[in-house]
Amino acid sequence: MRHHRNLNTTLTKSIIAIAVAASSNIAFAEDESGANKPERIEVTGSRIKRLNFEAPSPTVVISAEDIKITGAQNVNDILTGLPQFADGFDSAEGNYSFGNAGLNVINLRNLGEARTLVLVNGKRTPSVTSDSQAMYTDIGTIPSSLVERVEIMTGGASAIYGSDAIAGVVNFILKKDFEGTKVNVHLGGTKEGGHSTRSLSVTHGFNFNEDDGNLTVAFDYLSENALKQSHRAKSYNYQRSVTNPNKSEGQPDKIWKTGLSPIPWGVPQTIFSVYNAEDGGYDWYDFDESSQDIALKARFRDMYDGWLVEEENGYDGTEWGHIEDPFERINLFGSLNYQFEDFDLSYDITLARTKSNNIIDPPFKRAWMQVSEVKELFDTPASITDNFDDEDWIGFHHTFYEHGGRKSNTQRDFISSNLTLSGVYNDDWFWDVNFTTGRSSFKLNSVSQLRHDRLTSKLQVVGECEAQGNCPTFSPFERQSDALLDYVVDGFEAITDTVNHALTVNLAGDVYELDAGMIQVSTGVDIRYEGIDFDPSELWSSGKLSSEKSPLDASRNIKEVYFEVLVPVLSDLPFAQQVDIEAAYRIADYSSNDSRFESSKLALNWALNDDVRMRSIFSQAVRAPQLEELYAAQSIGFSDVSDPCDDSNINGGPSDGRRIGNCALLGISKGWTSNIKTQRAEVRNSGNADLKEEKADTLTVGLVYTPTDNFLEGLTTSIDYYDIEIEDMISGFNGSSVMSNCVDLKANSVDNMFCDLIKRQANGDVEYVKPLSLNYDSARARGVDMELYYTWDALSFDLKASRIFERSTSTVNILDDTVETNNESGQLGDPKWMSSLVTKYKLEDLTLSWTFKFRQGGRWNDDSKPDYRDSDTPSHSRVHNLRADYQVSDTATVYLGLNNITDNNGGDHWTTSRGQINGWTILGRTGYIGVDLSF
Repeated sequence: MRHHRNLNTTLTKSIIAIAVAASSNIAFAEDESGANKPERIEVTGSRIKRLNFEAPSPTVVISAEDIKITGAQNVNDILTGLPQFADGFDSAEGNYSFGNAGLNVINLRNLGEARTLVLVNGKRTPSVTSDSQAMYTDIGTIPSSLVERVEIMTGGASAIYGSDAIAGVVNFILKKDFEGTKVNVHLGGTKEGGHSTRSLSVTHGFNFNEDDGNLTVAFDYLSENALKQSHRAKSYNYQRSVTNPNKSEGQPDKIWKTGLSPIPWGVPQTIFSVYNAEDGGYDWYDFDESSQDIALKARFRDMYDGWLVEEENGYDGTEWGHIEDPFERINLFGSLNYQFEDFDLSYDITLARTKSNNIIDPPFKRAWMQVSEVKELFDTPASITDNFDDEDWIGFHHTFYEHGGRKSNTQRDFISSNLTLSGVYNDDWFWDVNFTTGRSSFKLNSVSQLRHDRLTSKLQVVGECEAQGNCPTFSPFERQSDALLDYVVDGFEAITDTVNHALTVNLAGDVYELDAGMIQVSTGVDIRYEGIDFDPSELWSSGKLSSEKSPLDASRNIKEVYFEVLVPVLSDLPFAQQVDIEAAYRIADYSSNDSRFESSKLALNWALNDDVRMRSIFSQAVRAPQLEELYAAQSIGFSDVSDPCDDSNINGGPSDGRRIGNCALLGISKGWTSNIKTQRAEVRNSGNADLKEEKADTLTVGLVYTPTDNFLEGLTTSIDYYDIEIEDMISGFNGSSVMSNCVDLKANSVDNMFCDLIKRQANGDVEYVKPLSLNYDSARARGVDMELYYTWDALSFDLKASRIFERSTSTVNILDDTVETNNESGQLGDPKWMSSLVTKYKLEDLTLSWTFKFRQGGRWNDDSKPDYRDSDTPSHSRVHNLRADYQVSDTATVYLGLNNITDNNGGDHWTTSRGQINGWTILGRTGYIGVDLSF
């Protein structure tokens, strides 16, 4: 496509130069007179059009070639393998939720998904929602076949891009002016079975009207099968760290046990338990429906943590559940670029549909009653009445396995379009106007949910059927009829729609020339609208299921103005070849908050000579609370909550014993047993309209070394220190915290905000508790990023490494106003050392690559005493991947790869057998094969 005057729209191909922001190469465009003039480019972290890639922002770049050699077809899998990223939402994270299956959201610095800003071509993209109605950028909607590179800038960037850019920015740069046709076919699988992958991508583009215009279309299809619990013998349902039944002096509290099975979850037959007063727990029995006989299945004294037994004595614990959810995605992308005489037009549209599902054990109903009551309510077999006394307590855990597991199906439909007009005025002023609009629709369908309004806590069938006189019968001693299943097992659905509109106007150019260079500025206006409409089905919002969700319909307008300046201070001096100072300021007005958000940056870019450059940025960044954090209507669920007034807890709390006195003010005395001691408490969650923005001070200081002598030419190194401190962090007081604060805040008083969040009955039993979110805590992340790239003829090395010094959360103890800091650096999930090494060798038509990824192992919980568990630290993660590409002809390249060739298996330790903890996977060894065709 022909370039318009001095504005060259094609960026240089020097990916390494971008990665370290150290290249001094200048690209040139030809004007109408035939003269070459420097190209102005925009780099991630700044809106100023520069003459080269040198910027103070530490930026890691993943090129299209880097993406290709991983063999991963999902961009999320590629990014989470980098040292800068922690686990976000992906196929391994969604399987413990109602509706996060199929969601792909990244988490930079492990500071939370909401604190990482994702851009496409430097612009915000419309959002999708999680099952909690939080709004994120789903990178699964980005056409992977058109990704030219991914630029990852760490540290605050709110002054340039606005809210959310606290941990950093991930900018996906898509290919432009594509010509020809490219096809990729890819197949992958695992050695042990499960989680096979199939993908097809087709990209076609052509220029027209004497290369003034370009039209590109792309189709991406990706399908990944589920990895089920039953696919891996070492899955989490097979092994646990359990309470040591033989604990004595010098023995650990917890021991690692393999070969375990659960009781009573997912049981495919009728079972019940009877309280054994001598052992202080419930013994479990099988009930044979045909013979009406009972058989002791497991004694409480022989069980681990009251519900796990040796494998041969339990039930199949891997029958239900996914380790990684299935995933199917279709992306359609089209772009039109046209250069008019005085301006350029760029338009693109993206359509994406993703489908996924997850499944857990079937619905169940639990009930406790004395045998005498059982005899009154049910036709009780003689094997029960003959073996147990009327005063014995019997517990039923009836699983409706005939109806199948509790399955959730998700479908996300996404559409986004972007129109940009841009041009050049007077050769050195650049303008652009961009309008983006998009919508997403998230449909959640959950089946096999038990209706608690139709089956009481005493297992009695009630509800609509009573008036009609046709209630089906229920018995805990037999399998249930289809009529009963149809009546008490139901499903729900919900639809969440989001809409985003954004208008951005930017102007950048030269202001005044100093001795050291030209003062450059950029300024602009952002106007955005975002809205969410969560519509749960009437059944889900009725409170008749185990959970309850209320609708949410909220929106807001956002208006922002920013200004950025680059001032050259020194040039062509000893130890100061070029010294630039950059500054930026942004002010934002959110209609959802009664305040204005301010953010700023101050940066230094100091080139000592051709070889060495120092860079530093101090930034004040912000994150505005999301709509669901502010306005979420009340939803009801059930959770484990500790009651401080229960007899086992009432002696706790502050040392002055105020808890006992305050519980007495609630009408509760010592010796009382709380109703939520043996059952989950009802919790009522809702938003908090009084939340304000989070604030962060971020600092990066770095050094770039690119030697120019012959021996080291081709070497590029960088090292950057980062420090991110977050204040007024939005964090929640869970049910247990709310309840303890109610009676522990002040002696002889229960007049406080926390007690107002608890509803107790007259006898003291907890009816419900309301968790609360406040701007209360703070957090900090500190560390060093290092990168080394070296190329020598056909051989190249690219090493990226990170060392984490701190990843902490500081919580204010509201009892004594002290701050408690918990540094999780070195803990599993926050390894101190992480690295990735990519080695490539090219020999004519053959290209070989070897990738080595390292994650340092850490303790499951650093806060527990060293001898609390017998084993809580997995081995270091060391993953080796190999790939070979062979160019068969000018139009065809075949490739094959083998990942994790040493079979580094997360299932080898209980801490990493859940599925995917960044660096430890239970997939095992995987392989793939594919072909690239170009026409």
